[in-house]
Amino acid sequence: MVLKSIGLVFSRPSLLIYVLLCCALQQANAQPGLPPGRSSQASQVNQANQQVAKMVTEQPQVRVEKRDNHTYVVGSVLINAPRERVWSTLVDYDRSPEIFTNLSLCKVIGNEGEVKLVRQVVKPGGPIKFDYVVNLIETKPSLIKWKRRSGSFKEVMGAWELESVAKAALTKDPVSKDSANKDSTTKDFLNKDSASKDLATLVTYSIHLDGGLALPPWLLASQVKGYLPTVLNGLKVKLESSKQGLKS
Repeated sequence: MVLKSIGLVFSRPSLLIYVLLCCALQQANAQPGLPPGRSSQASQVNQANQQVAKMVTEQPQVRVEKRDNHTYVVGSVLINAPRERVWSTLVDYDRSPEIFTNLSLCKVIGNEGEVKLVRQVVKPGGPIKFDYVVNLIETKPSLIKWKRRSGSFKEVMGAWELESVAKAALTKDPVSKDSANKDSTTKDFLNKDSASKDLATLVTYSIHLDGGLALPPWLLASQVKGYLPTVLNGLKVKLESSKQGLKS
């Protein structure tokens, strides 16, 4: 019997096998939580500086968040490219599959005022395919938000957020946004070798998926958390390789 309520194209036995595999993967990928405790303001600032510095060479930072009873997977990466160029790449929807390997189609199929209707076909692997349409709103050059309109899944809500390097250094301070005595280490690192404050961009991607009883949010979140670093690194490699004059 084929499941059509969420736009899937495989049988119930195949779905059961897939869910069992996903559960096993989630358990294998589980990471221990951090021990409880409070840090001083100086320690918090130092940790923030280290996290920003590590973004350049390490894997993107990925976490799961609860927002208004919705489960979101959120990932961030620092890309050595101006925000305007990152924006131009993200809104070139027809070419998105060239960057994101799990995306086989991304196409604007209509407009309703400021809202774009975008069809996306996602193939996470195997015989599974998700085909849906989202209502997408652009706020140039900092925010792209979308929400499911029709097709696969019960709920799809996501966003790309872009912050220039200088803004990220000031607003990501865990102690105080208005403090006049900003930590010089973070600012020096972020502006290192930069002729412009917008040379690098802090890119944050967030996504909530709900496939109903067959694919609950917690299960989908575990899978998205696993491949989100690949998605963010794909964008990073595309933009930074283009900057170096490599063929893209």
